[in-house]
Amino acid sequence: MPTAAATLRADKFLHHVRVFKTRSLASQACTKGNVKIGGSAVKPSREVRAGDVIEICRGDLHLTLRVTAVPANRVGAPLVAHYCENLTPAAAYERVAEARRQRELIRPGTPHETASRPNKKQMRELREWMGID
Repeated sequence: MPTAAATLRADKFLHHVRVFKTRSLASQACTKGNVKIGGSAVKPSREVRAGDVIEICRGDLHLTLRVTAVPANRVGAPLVAHYCENLTPAAAYERVAEARRQRELIRPGTPHETASRPNKKQMRELREWMGID
């Protein structure tokens, strides 16, 4: 396990433990008020320490993480568990997955699928069905 620092900026921590893909996305989430520590919204420069509980809103998903240690650098996915504990209930993930499935059912197919010309196989099937050839 790499050496750990005592504190780290909130945006850097969220980027280092792979909650956000880039540090700028983590910073924007903090600025918008989507990241809370102790129930209050934080600025990107807020120091994060071991023992802090962070609440993060990412779209429909509300994550809750407990900081166990602070990494010095961005860590690989298998090492994330050393630095934070996921307190998010499984029901939250199920709710988000169900909402995603519902959106997929409502949303029509992509324009390419609905407006494109038939491919060779589809043309062959159409000719067979129509009795041509």
